[in-house]
Amino acid sequence: MLRLWFVLFLLVGSHHAAAQSGPPAPAPEKGFAPGIAYERRHVDYTVERDGRFVKETDSIRLVLNEAGVREVAQISLPYSASLQTIEILLARLTTPGGKEIDVPPSAIFEQEPYASQAAPMFSDQKVKTIVFPQVTPGARIHLKTRHTQRVPILPGQFSASEFISPHASRRDFVFTVTVPKDMPLDVQTVDLSHSQEILADGRVRHTFRGDNAQAVAPEAGSVARSDYSPRMVVSTLPGGADLASAYRQLVGDVTVPTEQVTALAEQVTRGIADPGLQAKALYDWVRLNIRYVSVVLERGGFVPRPLDSILSNGYGDCKDQAILLVALLRAKGIDSTPVLIGAGNAFWMPRAGALQAFNHMITYVPRLDLYLDSTSRYAPFGTLPDADGGKQVLHVNTGLWARTPLAAGGVTAATQVIDVADDGSAAIKLSIRAAGAGAGAVRSTFSALQSVPDDQVVRSMQAEFGVSGKGVLRRPDLRGDSAEAEFGLDFEASNFVDLPGPGVLHVPAAGSNVLASWVGLLKTERRYPTGCPNGELSEALELRLPRVVRLQRDPAPEHHTLSLSGSRIDYRQTVRREGEILKLSRTLTMVATQAVCTTVDVNAQKAFAQKVERSLRAQLLYE
Repeated sequence: MLRLWFVLFLLVGSHHAAAQSGPPAPAPEKGFAPGIAYERRHVDYTVERDGRFVKETDSIRLVLNEAGVREVAQISLPYSASLQTIEILLARLTTPGGKEIDVPPSAIFEQEPYASQAAPMFSDQKVKTIVFPQVTPGARIHLKTRHTQRVPILPGQFSASEFISPHASRRDFVFTVTVPKDMPLDVQTVDLSHSQEILADGRVRHTFRGDNAQAVAPEAGSVARSDYSPRMVVSTLPGGADLASAYRQLVGDVTVPTEQVTALAEQVTRGIADPGLQAKALYDWVRLNIRYVSVVLERGGFVPRPLDSILSNGYGDCKDQAILLVALLRAKGIDSTPVLIGAGNAFWMPRAGALQAFNHMITYVPRLDLYLDSTSRYAPFGTLPDADGGKQVLHVNTGLWARTPLAAGGVTAATQVIDVADDGSAAIKLSIRAAGAGAGAVRSTFSALQSVPDDQVVRSMQAEFGVSGKGVLRRPDLRGDSAEAEFGLDFEASNFVDLPGPGVLHVPAAGSNVLASWVGLLKTERRYPTGCPNGELSEALELRLPRVVRLQRDPAPEHHTLSLSGSRIDYRQTVRREGEILKLSRTLTMVATQAVCTTVDVNAQKAFAQKVERSLRAQLLYE
């Protein structure tokens, strides 16, 4: 069910959390207990000249507690049935007493992955699941697998990446990559040792070793683990231009407009002469009419489907939607290019061309200098979803590296009017307006709530106030055509103020505790980078008191500032009195200059958080 503070937090961006401190030395962390420890993890790639390879993995996991039992009692291994095979060479459990139990074939299952269960005809992805018996703390799980890439994704090319998560205790981590002697390989490592040897048959073996280390706790709001973990990336493609060229050779010129595409482009832009408005009309048509469905058949995870097939079926995945939009723009003479991007909270990009660094495709229009993600149904033209912001990306048509704009974060303004009656009851009118990326988040949230009756949503929102009673919900317009979205709630609360006085009234947050929740994150000392905060949150309160109530003192105006490594945060509180009406506003403004924040003055961070929290806890004395 909808929680109001969570909705508002989404508007600023899920990865736009607190900034982080410099990396202190690992120390025991209270309350943190990893579920497993890796006693061994060896991963060996053996590569053929045409790009095929065999990946063998040998791992031993020590189960430390009940959380570890849940983690390893069932292990799932995904693969593509048309491109790959996977073999279980050894699946053995050793009990704490030393008894060895091999998993029988009857306990190894092949299943559809969860994501494709609703549409298995669109995917050849499979999952091989191993169910281990008698898993208890102190047991060891020994697993050996062989993963064979029978058909290379990019013919004649190979790339791989591995990282070592710091959130599990580990020792004896070794990765090897063995390639033919005439196969060039770009190697990049971060915090891993690298050595190279020539084998007797002339092949070259690269070996990467990780240091032994104790586990440290993960941190909510941090960037992806692959961004800060010891890691390696190898590729036969030394740069982005090489990857783009190989990708174009794989897919061909798939954006040549067909008759059906050309006719649709004319229909959608009829009566529109301005190219920018034409681009908007075509983008809106794709995002509103082509349903997102993951299509992974053979090389379908990388190769788009035919344009007319996308149109006739009315669905497609990210690459299908991107190339359809490019083709529609091309039909109107508007140049654009598909763009490879790593969506989500990963920001680090290797220098070589590695497919593993990308999981999404969007569109770039040079004449507008604008990135468009048509899979984001509720993102208005000119805005990108938060997961696409501040990313290094690869333009497929030109092979050029570029960077998307920083995630705007959006603006969220909550307004609350509280009219207190002589008996202490109150009529409350709450409105929340979101602009920019936040508008799309609001529409997306309420789109998922279309099947939930108003009264259920009202009860959930009223729970944020700790009250109950009749309420009227005002839902946002879901058409997604405007840059703003607004929703609200009108309700009554009995015994809002204990009258007659004297008494104390906590200054109500305007609909949620989002400011307090966000600022609370700044109290955490961090060792890992986070996305730099960007956007604005504001609360405006209008408290109308009856004549029988007199406030002894109004809250004071406040202004506090915090400078981070890539963002500046300002908090302001303003107060004004108009007779019996108290008007109070609080605004948290975050202006980012880079995507990822890495260092900050810890003392300044804590001092800022304490000042703002004290302001948010202000109370009104009345009599």
